Amino acid sequence: MSSNPFIQSIAGTCISMSYILVGNAITQSFMTVPALLVDFPPAKSPAHAARAQLLGRQWPLCWTVGNQFFRPISMLGFLGYGAIAMYLYRQSSTLAARGNAAQADWRVYAVSALCHLATIVHSARNMQPLNDKLEALAGRAGAQEMEEAEGVARRWASWNRVRILSPLVAGSLALWQSFFL
Repeated sequence: MSSNPFIQSIAGTCISMSYILVGNAITQSFMTVPALLVDFPPAKSPAHAARAQLLGRQWPLCWTVGNQFFRPISMLGFLGYGAIAMYLYRQSSTLAARGNAAQADWRVYAVSALCHLATIVHSARNMQPLNDKLEALAGRAGAQEMEEAEGVARRWASWNRVRILSPLVAGSLALWQSFFL
């Protein structure tokens, strides 16, 4: 392990945050969304509009936690992994000048940082428009949007799998590399 306990702490914290993000995304995709869609009436059913409106009212409760808690965690993971990569890069160039080789590879932490960056960009670019569509069901959506309510929720759950995979890869790579710190 690295003799720098600060770097070890950052690595451990970032790895923990990666797996917290994985767990949250699994819960959202495979528990929360399916629970909201249980017995969802077909689009032509008279009960469909009321149920779509209910989904729109429930949705902000589901993703507010993501906006207020998990967005900063993903950003801190990106910054933390990036800081470790920079530290190790500088350490490796210093050790190489002295004829020693660094044990931990900075590129692995850089990939972990990029995984978190991909999660952030994906959340903003692909997931936020779906969040807006789902929230609009509470009262601002037209008839066409109301008919598509279940499909939008299912698409959200499907796209959320990226937010399972990216932090899982980031945390797993960093965990493996942390044995060499």
